[in-house]
Order: sequence, then structure tokens, then C-alpha cells
Amino acid sequence: MVNGEYLGTRHLPFIIRHSPLASMSKYLLLLLPVLFALPAKGQDDGFVTETEIKTQEIFLDGIREKLLGNWDKAIPKFQEVLEKEPTNGAAAFELARAYEATKDMEKAVAAAKNAADWDAGNTWFKKYLADLYQLTSKDKDAASIYEQLAKSDPHNEEYYFKWAYFLVRAGEPEKAIKVYDSLEKMIGVNEETTRHKHTLYLGMGDYKKAGKELENLVAIFPEKTEYQHLLATFYDQIDQKEKSREVYKTILQIDPNDARAKIALAESAKGNDDVAFLNSLKPVFENPNVNIDVKITEILPYVTQFADTGGKDLGVALLELVAVLEKMHPNSAKAYSVLGDVLYYAGERESALEKYKKTLELDDNVWAVWEQLLYIYADQQDYANLAKYSEKALDIFPNQATAQYLNGLAYNGTEKYKDALGSLQQALLMSGNNSRLRYEILNEMGKTYFYLKQYDRSDESFEEALQLNPNEPLVLRNYSYHLAARPNGATSEQLAKAKQLAEKLNDLAPNLPAHEDALAFVFYKMKDFNSAKSWLEKAIEHGGSNNPSVLEHYGDVLFQMGNAASAVEYWQKAVEAGGKSLLLKKKAAEGKMYE
Repeated sequence: MVNGEYLGTRHLPFIIRHSPLASMSKYLLLLLPVLFALPAKGQDDGFVTETEIKTQEIFLDGIREKLLGNWDKAIPKFQEVLEKEPTNGAAAFELARAYEATKDMEKAVAAAKNAADWDAGNTWFKKYLADLYQLTSKDKDAASIYEQLAKSDPHNEEYYFKWAYFLVRAGEPEKAIKVYDSLEKMIGVNEETTRHKHTLYLGMGDYKKAGKELENLVAIFPEKTEYQHLLATFYDQIDQKEKSREVYKTILQIDPNDARAKIALAESAKGNDDVAFLNSLKPVFENPNVNIDVKITEILPYVTQFADTGGKDLGVALLELVAVLEKMHPNSAKAYSVLGDVLYYAGERESALEKYKKTLELDDNVWAVWEQLLYIYADQQDYANLAKYSEKALDIFPNQATAQYLNGLAYNGTEKYKDALGSLQQALLMSGNNSRLRYEILNEMGKTYFYLKQYDRSDESFEEALQLNPNEPLVLRNYSYHLAARPNGATSEQLAKAKQLAEKLNDLAPNLPAHEDALAFVFYKMKDFNSAKSWLEKAIEHGGSNNPSVLEHYGDVLFQMGNAASAVEYWQKAVEAGGKSLLLKKKAAEGKMYE
């Protein structure tokens, strides 16, 4: 084989050594003296005939066209050679290659079969025919070829593996196992053949024989713990826990520091006590020689469990382990990442932020860490940092729709509405079929268009979001608010629509302060101050006593109802609760109504 090309030599008494051809003219000049110096086939004078030279020139013309990618010109050349020499294996092979390139697989297979038959000693032709059989789903025929090759060269391991491979593809795993058995008689039991046989027996549902293969491997190589681990894992898979434990004990006899075996034994003994199991892992985590991936793999299911349940004792045990992980692997991004996750689910968001930042200092190419970091800033409404870090994230992940969305959210929060709209529009284009993300983007775009005083576009965005999910509280609340909050006063139709949305919001998710505040705001805009006051009192009763929006709106209602002193008191409470609006601070300071 030359430069990756199969090459038949029976009808070509020379080998081209200059390929690929940098210059076709140079190639032909180098070839001519070789052609005229060749001995003639079947003649006593030692020279080739003119006809043979002509045939070889046609063949080389075909090769040249093939190299240039001119398949429509190459095919007739090879056909012409075959007309002159009907059993020319090299020409048949090149014709097959040309047919394959033009996707005419039936003719490719026929030509390749001719090549293999006419030049029976050429193994490359047979291998190529097997490749074509694979491409045309004729796996039994491919297996037959490698069976022939294995019998002609019984010490070539590759032929046995290929033979078995095609038998498996042909749906004959029992025959494939016999091939592996034949190979093992020649080379002895080894991991590769054993694992193939083990997998085939598993697929056939014969667990006894599947296990026997691994048991034989362990018996022959008793000191190789990796084989013992394969056997233990298999026993776990078929729920033979006691056998699995015995194998892990054997592993620890061979290597007392084997972390995987220690962890497996601890897990099998834990029962239902997850916290006790995690505590038992501490010596393993304190061992610097145990790979960090082994440690993290064991605790990840418990991190997920903690995220779902929030169990306090589980959280404490996890925090102790990940603190050890940080200490033992201070330069590993993975250690800080999992520590950040545990802190996040434990409600320690500021600490989680610091660990995520440390993770990104060590490795900034993991989007999931960026995402966690950005959402923490979004939840904290820290829009300055959200803008800063979302821009950094976009430098690395410019095609991440979520990064674009959070960037738009940050610009909305910093009142850079034109920049926000650009990011949100880009995010929408990139969101694809992610309906949840599209809904969040459209909700934020509804707000952005409102701030840009493009009210019709604002309504369209909210309506499109509701089409994705008509019962989504976030959109219902925001749409209701932005309908009622029109600067020049909402129309009666807009207020009616806002009221309908806010009422639906409270029907779907009742007794929530933010939802009751939304309906109260609509009543306030409708100048139904008694209804607004009633809904705000419900909001305060249901936990809104520290909600700046609820407190400010209650003060507004009290002021409109003539109780200015109490209004100022609630405005001041709203400021103390974290209200940042300049109008709120002005109302609290001056005791006057500003809208």
C-alpha cells in the first residue's frame, strides 16, 4: 500500500514513488524511461510490447484523473484497460474505488469482487471488498472474507478480531465467540478477547458464562486488581452483592490503599444511612494519592440528592467532605466547582460565588460553572457584576443563548435598554427549541420594549411568551404590571386586561405576596383604593412585611386615601427593606407623592 492507496502489482511492473503528484508533467517524464526499460511479458528479447505499454499508459491516465477527482473521466480509462486485459486486478480495484466515490455501490462491490478473485494473493483487495460489504450491510460476506484471511494467515490477530466483529454485526454472536476461542488457543487468554466474549454473553443473557469469562481472567492474572474490579462491577450489575464484597476484600488484600474498593465496601455496608456513608469516606478523601475523579464520582449523587431535598445533616456531611477535597487538591478546578455547588445548595450564595470564581481562575472553559455564577448574580439583582461576568462568559462562549439572555437581563437592570434589547434579540435567535429559555427571553423583552416606550412591541413579546406557557406566573405578573403602568395612563381595555391577568395569577398561585401585590397595583391604577388596600393587607399577612414593593405600594394607597403620616411610615419601611427606587426615597424623605 502506498500513501494510503491499495496497489496491485501483477499488471504493473513498476511502483510509483512520487505521490501525491505535485506536477503531472514531472511524473510522466520520470515514468517514461522506466516503461521502455521493462522486459516484455512472454517474449525472449526482454522488452514489453507496444500494446502493453499503451495499456499501462491508459491505466496511468485513469490514475491521474482519479487523483484530480475527475471520476467521470477515470472510470472509462479503467474500463478500457479491462477491455484489453479482462482479468487485470489492479484496474478492477481502481474501478471499484471510482464507483465508490460516485456512490454507485453495486458496481463498486462487483468490481472489487473481481479484483479480489483475479488477484487472489492480494490481501489489500480482499480487505477493501470487506469494507464495501460493511458499507452495504453485507456483514456475513465481510465475515467470510476475514475467515479466509485468518485461515491463510493464522497468526494475524487482526483477522480474527475483524472476523468476529462482522459476525456480531451479522447477528451471529455465538459464532463470534467461537472465533475468539480459536484466537485464545493461539495467543492465550487476554483482556481484549475476554471482555469481548463477556459482553457478548451479557447481550445473550447468559450471565453465568459472562461471569465465567471474568473469573477466568482473574484466575490467570490474580495480581491485576483492574481485572478484579471488572468482576466486582459485574457482580454488582447482576445484584450478587455478597460476591462483589468478597472480590473487593480480595482487592484490598492485594492493595490495601485501593480507594475504589474501600468506597465500594463502605457503600455496600451503609444501608439507608447516607450520612454515615459520607462520613466513612473521609479517610479516602484525605489520601492525596486517590484520584480526585474517584472522589467526586462517589459524592455527586449525594450532591444531587442534597439539591433536591435540602437535608441538613446530609449538607453538613457533604460540606465536610468537599472542604477536605479543597484542602487535598488546592489546584483542581473540579474541587472548587463541587464545593461551590454544595455551598450553593446550602444557601451560602456568597461563599459559593467565591468558589466558582476560583474554579474559573483555574479553568474558565466549563460553561456550567459560568452559568451558576451568573444566575447567583441574577438572583441577587447584582446587575453590575452580572453585566461584567456575562460579558466575560460571552468572550469564551459567544454562541451560548443563556449567556446572551443574562447579559440582556443585566443591561435591563442597569437601565441600558438599547444594549439589553440587542442581547435579548440575539439570545432569541440562538435559543432554538428551548421553550423555557425562549419564554424567559420574551418576558424580559416585554420589559425592555416598555422601557423603550415601544408599548405595542412590549405587548407582543408578552403575548408570545404566554403562547409558550399561558399559565406561567412570571409572565402573568410582568404583563399585568406593564399594562397598568403606562406612563400616560392605561386605557380601560388595558386595565381590564391587566386585572384579568393578575386575577389568573392569584388563582393559579394564591397567597403569595408578590402576586397579591400585582393585583393591588392594578386596582390602584383603576383608582379602586379600597380593593388595592385589601389585597396589600393580604400580601403583608402572607409574608410581604419585608417586601419593598408591597410596603411602598401600601404607602401609596394610604396617601391616596388621605393618611399621609402612615404613608410616610410605610415608605420609610420600604427603604429600610432594601427599596432602591429614587422616587421611593424622595417620597420617604419629603412626605409627598411622586409617580
